[in-house]
Amino acid sequence: MLREATADLHREIDERFSGPFGTDRNAYQAFLGALARAVLPLEAALEAGGVGALLPDWTARRRSPALAADISALGLDLPASAGLTEIRGEPLQFGTLYVLEGSRLGAKLLLRRVLGHPDPVVRGATRYLSHGADRDLWRPFVDRLEASDAVRDAPDQAIAGARSAFLAFRPEAAHA
Repeated sequence: MLREATADLHREIDERFSGPFGTDRNAYQAFLGALARAVLPLEAALEAGGVGALLPDWTARRRSPALAADISALGLDLPASAGLTEIRGEPLQFGTLYVLEGSRLGAKLLLRRVLGHPDPVVRGATRYLSHGADRDLWRPFVDRLEASDAVRDAPDQAIAGARSAFLAFRPEAAHA
């Protein structure tokens, strides 16, 4: 349901983040900055909304520290992020998490490209892209999502959460 309802936004974001990261340091830095403007506030809003009750392994799943470390390794400052306050409610949280957790799948592909970069500093700034690569995090997440009575009862809210999360990755979202 979520994949179908967000296919257009997913395609748009995939196209936007398909830059020359394997050869262009500036492109990779811009990519990490764009991720930070979306991921950091989304994860903070999920935490403020109590996502730990929904996913007990949340602290092992959150990637904000890895992203911040990569940005710092490249000698950059964290970008200012939009001030989301909180994302509450199981359907909205699951919709948001669908986007964040699903992005791990694309990260594996991007990681291979970045590891081929000639600059060792860039190759070393891959904590975000490699986060959780040694664990199967997707299947347990999908199992929880599919078992959620709240999502089944309010699919429109889950879709709204997913669409909102995808929209956070648009460039204009950073200025909203």
